[in-house]
Amino acid sequence: MEPSPPPPPLTTPIVIYAFNRPEYLERLCLSLRAQQGVTLDETKVHLLQDGAVSSRSAVRFAEDAAIAANIAAFHRVFPGGQVHAAPENLGIALNLQRGESLVFETLKAEVGYFFEEDLELGPFYLAMLEAIRAQLPQHPRLGYFAAYGNHRAPGDPQRPGFIPLEHHWGFGLTRRCWQAMQPWLAPFRQIWRESDYQARPHLRLVEAYLDKAVASTQSSQDVAKTMACADLGFGRVNTDVCYARYIGKQGQSFSAASFARHGFEGTEVATALPPEPPRLTPELLEGFIQAKRAHHARIRQEQLEPHLVEMRRRLFNPDRMATRQDIEEIWRVLMDRLPDDEGYYQRNVGQRTVRQIRSSLLRGREARAKSFFLKVP
Repeated sequence: MEPSPPPPPLTTPIVIYAFNRPEYLERLCLSLRAQQGVTLDETKVHLLQDGAVSSRSAVRFAEDAAIAANIAAFHRVFPGGQVHAAPENLGIALNLQRGESLVFETLKAEVGYFFEEDLELGPFYLAMLEAIRAQLPQHPRLGYFAAYGNHRAPGDPQRPGFIPLEHHWGFGLTRRCWQAMQPWLAPFRQIWRESDYQARPHLRLVEAYLDKAVASTQSSQDVAKTMACADLGFGRVNTDVCYARYIGKQGQSFSAASFARHGFEGTEVATALPPEPPRLTPELLEGFIQAKRAHHARIRQEQLEPHLVEMRRRLFNPDRMATRQDIEEIWRVLMDRLPDDEGYYQRNVGQRTVRQIRSSLLRGREARAKSFFLKVP
């Protein structure tokens, strides 16, 4: 009996994003190494490791030991893989941007596969992504695609179908979609650059939708990209069958309680490919695109303004131009007094942001002397 030919080589670059959860990263890497139905070239596997300390704030967000453990875990599984370690903490939004730029600008790939470390793949995850990728020539408006499925109501493993993609977990992304999104996302990227992502200005990010046709009342980078696709007319699809399981009990978005509440613990993962891959029809994709755009257009028209009224009662945009009242409030709290001369107001009201004024005072000798309680032991 003739030996069966090896599976086709995978030419699509793979990017793994990691921060400070080496135990999750190792599980992802082992599941990636164990893929069936494709031949993996580990030189095309890239670890985008974020750094520990922010250069913007000097805040430490991870221990150096966790960063080193991530890199060691990756190299244990993929000794020929490529590590791109950031020298500082970028935050998830800018680290994701770094990986996407690597794939589409440096490597000039038409499609990239992107994973965060909190997804454990079933044996045919990449093979299913490849089956969807093969259909891209018929669907130029397909931007994102994934195969982690619907863990609450999984479909038939013998006849998988498509559902709209929600979370960007373990996804394929096309160059066409990524390039189209860059101008749309530019205002959001500017905000992500100015603040540590963990302390991002939620109000300012939600206000950035005011000049868009679609909106959300949430401020994450994942949501911003969802809005970009909705506005630009790109579809995002997922299989209804689960070919992977989410494992992120601890992280930026989930805790053990929320993980259990969402029912991820019992996710059943398909262990075989179907007789025929699911087929995406133009009509189904168009329906997904139109439904998503209509949903978020309604939020923009009906919900955003009332939501902003509520947000503005408890949140403030530190990057707005300072008023005289802002300046006096900052000086009262930080300096225990008001500015000495009227010229200070003239130089700063409407000329500098609240953040700039606050930062300049905090760096000065007088504020530091008065705020000695801020000293780190």
